[in-house]
Amino acid sequence: MNPILATMALGTALLGTPAAAQAQDPVPEMDRKDMECVALFATMAGRDPEYVVAGTVGMAYFLGRLEGRNPGINQSERFSNWLHSQDEAALGTMLDQAGERCAGELETLGSSMVAAGSAGA
Repeated sequence: MNPILATMALGTALLGTPAAAQAQDPVPEMDRKDMECVALFATMAGRDPEYVVAGTVGMAYFLGRLEGRNPGINQSERFSNWLHSQDEAALGTMLDQAGERCAGELETLGSSMVAAGSAGA
């Protein structure tokens, strides 16, 4: 199995995602971008024990965004279906391209949380 897909499998296993379910197509662009971030952070968590916590936090954040936008739908299962429908070569390219965007979104969230905490102190 491709190392990227192996680490994604680890990420979905961490979430308790069932392996088989029907894919939901098409995935709206906002959801697809969040799924790319889930995949990126799952890969990060699966590659290096040093990044398990950060990767898990990133996965949870972006899955939470998906759940907020799509109430009543199992987003872990939906992500797993989307992931397994992706071409392996395209997936690697997608992860490379999503890295800066996904990290930037988490950085912005962290900065706003620090600012809010400082304002209330």
